[in-house]
Amino acid sequence: MKIIEISDAEMQSLTESILVRHGIDFTCYEPKSLKRRIKRVISNLNLSSVHDLWVRFLRDQDFVHAFMNQVSVGMTSMFRDPVLWHNFKQRLQSEYLFKKTVDVWHAGCSTGEEVFSFGILLSELRMSHKVKAIATDFSQESLATAQSGVYHKIKMIDNEKNYREYNAQGDFESYYQRDVNECIMDDSLIKHVDFFYHNLITNEVPAPGSFDIIFCRNVLIYFDNRAKERVIESFYQSLKPGGYFIVGFFDTIGHLLDRSKFELVDQEAKIFRKI
Repeated sequence: MKIIEISDAEMQSLTESILVRHGIDFTCYEPKSLKRRIKRVISNLNLSSVHDLWVRFLRDQDFVHAFMNQVSVGMTSMFRDPVLWHNFKQRLQSEYLFKKTVDVWHAGCSTGEEVFSFGILLSELRMSHKVKAIATDFSQESLATAQSGVYHKIKMIDNEKNYREYNAQGDFESYYQRDVNECIMDDSLIKHVDFFYHNLITNEVPAPGSFDIIFCRNVLIYFDNRAKERVIESFYQSLKPGGYFIVGFFDTIGHLLDRSKFELVDQEAKIFRKI
């Protein structure tokens, strides 16, 4: 297997060219992480170098969509980090159960496992009818998977394990149907959700000041500090006063948060609240 090397100059040239040609900004992504992902794309496409990758961009105007799908591929599962779902379920029950409406943004929803996890939580609390949510990502392929709710049966092993840690008394299998090698989630779990394309770096904030809850889990790890600060500020502007901002266990943002804007209310589950 050939070892693919990418110089910093090649990375800079590629990301700047994509920005100029397609208006998609990868220049703010954490360099080491982005370089690893681009290497994977080159390998998956049986290319030899960054030059070969750029030739594909030049020859095929639509190639950028396939590239973005490849770059954004992540490893996720339903009820990932069960302590979050356990703790947040209690918070929802105590603070939102009697509210008429709850507005939620799943930012960087990937293939939808988080969206379905939250849908199950809402179903258990009988709150689905009062929640309106959007789920966004910059990968059209991931969004299509999220909307379909179809996952390989192998992935359901981890999903089931996480769910049991979150709710040992629940019946996870009641939320999906099996079909040979695939499992199809109950679409009633996402009836409250609208899915659409959104790039956290380049697109405007949807519906400023209108969200009670924003999930952005294990997405910020791919941004440099300057981009993280911009995105965090956009989330601050998007939240209602007292709204919750929930990040992933691998997101290190504490040193970037303005303590006059956010307070840490659950260190174990990494839940912040807008002041």
